[in-house]
Amino acid sequence: MMDTEIEFPYGSSLLKASIPTSNITCILNTQDVRGLENEREAITNGLRSPIGCPALRDCVNKNDKVVVMVTDNTRPCPDDRLLPPILAELEAKIPRENITIIVALGLHPPLDKQELVRKLGRGIVENYHVINHDVNQTVYIGTTSRGTPVDINTNVIEADFRLSTGFIEPHFFAGFSGGRKSVAPGVFSVRSAYHNHGYAMIEHPRAQAGILKGNPVHEDLVEQAKMAKLNFIVNVLLNKKREITHVVAGDPIKAHERGCAIERDIAGVKVAHKVDITITTNSGAPLDLDLYQSCKGIDTAAQITRDGGIIIIASACSTGVGPEAFRELHASVSSPKEVLQKIRREEPIGVQWENQILARTQLKNDIYLVSGLEDSVVRDMMMTSISTIEEGLEKAFAVLGNDAEIAVIPEGPLVLPLLKN
Repeated sequence: MMDTEIEFPYGSSLLKASIPTSNITCILNTQDVRGLENEREAITNGLRSPIGCPALRDCVNKNDKVVVMVTDNTRPCPDDRLLPPILAELEAKIPRENITIIVALGLHPPLDKQELVRKLGRGIVENYHVINHDVNQTVYIGTTSRGTPVDINTNVIEADFRLSTGFIEPHFFAGFSGGRKSVAPGVFSVRSAYHNHGYAMIEHPRAQAGILKGNPVHEDLVEQAKMAKLNFIVNVLLNKKREITHVVAGDPIKAHERGCAIERDIAGVKVAHKVDITITTNSGAPLDLDLYQSCKGIDTAAQITRDGGIIIIASACSTGVGPEAFRELHASVSSPKEVLQKIRREEPIGVQWENQILARTQLKNDIYLVSGLEDSVVRDMMMTSISTIEEGLEKAFAVLGNDAEIAVIPEGPLVLPLLKN
């Protein structure tokens, strides 16, 4: 029997696996797009000729207090390359001391100095006012039409001008990342999260990757960003080498929608039908730092795995499971059905949205995990621990038969599977 050797991003390295060629029905990859020849020039051009609004320099006045929201270390957004041209344009008009850079953590833990330097570059961290978002330092600014109380970081609300960076990729319940997400969830409160990420919102049939129109999560986030007066975005698309392929800058809605349309064409891959086994990843570091983030890759695989099928995911999880509440909720009950019942009964609870999406998949698919996690943790999360992808396939064939059909998604959540039916 012939095997096909496939490389899977795993942490900061690659994992090679041999997969029986005759069982593979499809390998889903994003289009390979060349990186920009001169990234800085492309970013500067985007700032000077933006989409749907005046040039960045013309948007600010000389005494304005400006907040720049950047992504945290769970996102591969190249903020260290985006910030220098952005700051150069701003400082042509305003003094440096009027600029505050906020790491839009959402509910993630704060970055220490070393992590900030890795993410933003030493020159930025040592020469600018850089702070982490704090969910307890927010101010209530109103309620969205869907009833979400909007609490936004005080520094953001007190600023005269608000700009955010971002990286556009498919997002498993908000449609796509980037755009409004630097404000909500980037700089909002726990209370805002519980409403926007509530059980009914996540369960909505249009709250899924690749969908913006009619997606209640996305539309509610856009409303929050408008209320917070997000003025300008600088978002990028990246290729497999993490090179910038496209820059979309300007009006937070128009520029973001332009970027999402480009990303849909690059990431969207047609799939004829669902398969028995899907092998995937969480796209390597930094996206596979923990199991919490790895639910994105699992959810992508779930879109094309039949009921009763098996998902095999390789995710390094070098920093562990993620929020302890994520593990505690799954560990407190004995089945995926009970996870969902507990969320419905007790919400708001922990980081329920991630448990909900994981349990929803686990109702129909067993999950085999290659990771650095202890077996007891993997068991708590209702998954099966495996050492290699090949071991997972052996177990899966024992359950589903040796002629089981396999789909392979090496880049996990960076791909947008489009089922033909």
